[in-house]
Amino acid sequence: MLNSKSGKIVWAFKAVIVLSILYEIVTSESLPIEMKAVWVTVILLLQANDFFRNRYLLLERYPIIYKVSLVVNIAVIGIFMMMFDSPLSGIYYVFPLAEIFLSSQSLQKGIIAFHVIVFFAGMVIVKANVQTSLIPYLAMLLLVYLFRAISLEREKGQLLSAELVEAHAKLKEITIVKERTRIAQEMHDSIGHSLIALRMHLEFAENMIEVNPQKAGEAILKAHNFSQKSIKELRKAVAVLKDQSVNSQIELEELLNDMIESLETTGKLKFTLNFDKEVESSQQDMKNCIYTSVREAVTNGLKHGKAQQFQIDIMRSGEVIRIVVADNGQGCGHIKKSLGLKGIEERIALMNGKVSFSSEKGYGFKLTAEMPA
Repeated sequence: MLNSKSGKIVWAFKAVIVLSILYEIVTSESLPIEMKAVWVTVILLLQANDFFRNRYLLLERYPIIYKVSLVVNIAVIGIFMMMFDSPLSGIYYVFPLAEIFLSSQSLQKGIIAFHVIVFFAGMVIVKANVQTSLIPYLAMLLLVYLFRAISLEREKGQLLSAELVEAHAKLKEITIVKERTRIAQEMHDSIGHSLIALRMHLEFAENMIEVNPQKAGEAILKAHNFSQKSIKELRKAVAVLKDQSVNSQIELEELLNDMIESLETTGKLKFTLNFDKEVESSQQDMKNCIYTSVREAVTNGLKHGKAQQFQIDIMRSGEVIRIVVADNGQGCGHIKKSLGLKGIEERIALMNGKVSFSSEKGYGFKLTAEMPA
């Protein structure tokens, strides 16, 4: 649930607390040196346990091992909190709770209950003051819960933004179909009628040219007017009915800026676009491919990577167009190609180009493509 930026802040804060606790243990005058060594080792082992649990994604892969690892941390930190009873140990005890609330969509209710039981057991054992111990603990519970609620709302907003991009593309396609249907109906009603009338007047003029030349001339004049009208209607319809996508009616840079503007209005996403004007001289199929690929890469970053920042570079160097779309999302250790990514590969392959994807857990996702201009 945490994005990369928020996760780094939490880990940095935790590192400060852990270092402060280690300093507190080492400088304690009431502890013998053997106990200092033991507790320093225990605290470092707890950090290794945390790293192993999160680095190898035990929650998704081995949920039972994940729960055991977390329970061990809570129990050991609880014992440490009882022995030292310092503000730092109390803050440190909240970190497993924060992980429970912020690591997944579903709450680990059993582990939360264990966390609460260990806390109250510690209060009873050390005979702690309720006001000085319970109220801060409940306040931290509430704070972590509110942070979880905010994170969930932010994810919903990003998902809606991704869906907005898809809906925007589908709406354009629907608009094309409706407009072509309307024009086709108009051609049938207006141009078709004019052509039928033109044929009738010409047939009439053919039959009357010897019997009544004046009426034949009037019929030919009307036929001429109908032909002029038909030509105008035909030109107007052909301009719209050319077999081109809606993207061909707008410059590529304008299309990209339109997509970016529609997403940046939420105030949560940031885009940086570097666009080479020379790309606009490319064939329309090429520009359609670039736009669709960039749009899909952004959609992928929003839906799957929870990204908030995107760097888009579209440059032309000689006879090669290079496209790079990088985001700051969650990233992944192993890329599993979705239909969207496979679609990008297919479109770029049709342009005789090549594309590659790269990602690393916690360091976003990157698309790199090259196509002959």
